[in-house]
Amino acid sequence: MNRIFRIIWTAATARRRGRVAPGEHGVLPLRVLPNDIDFAGHMNNGVYFTKADLGRIDLAIRSGWGRAQVRQRISPVVMQETMTFRTSLQPLQRYELHTALAGWDRISVFYEQRFVVDGQVCAQALVRMRFLQRGKGLDTDRLWQLLGIDPPPSTVPEWAKGWGDGARLPSPRADAPAGPPPFWA
Repeated sequence: MNRIFRIIWTAATARRRGRVAPGEHGVLPLRVLPNDIDFAGHMNNGVYFTKADLGRIDLAIRSGWGRAQVRQRISPVVMQETMTFRTSLQPLQRYELHTALAGWDRISVFYEQRFVVDGQVCAQALVRMRFLQRGKGLDTDRLWQLLGIDPPPSTVPEWAKGWGDGARLPSPRADAPAGPPPFWA
């Protein structure tokens, strides 16, 4: 199934899964489809990030934030994401994608997402997002105000608090020449 159809399916069926309050996590039941598979015979590592997008869409709709985002013309953009893999997901295997708001700092919001089979974590992601309004970044205090929610306490993992600093790229308005390796120097 193409990505756009998965997004439409997720949006159309979100309300059936029930409302999610701030501080609660959303659970999206999914299945590994044939076009999710790579040459190793399991779900491709890049597909995990695509499925994680679906989990955040599902959470936004079920929490009511999605409607407020559209009304306020707020768009989320991924700043950073990391994934840790424990076990593979196999063809046609059913699993659940658990998505929760992990916390925030002054400019970004963190989501924790887990791929779960029979109560066991197969993979886990941490996604750091920035919310834009008319192309300009919103501070999180203003974001919560515009979305009309009182967020739960921030529980960003300690290791992630400096994550942005260690992997930051220059601003889109600054020069960023693509020189020879090593890239992280």
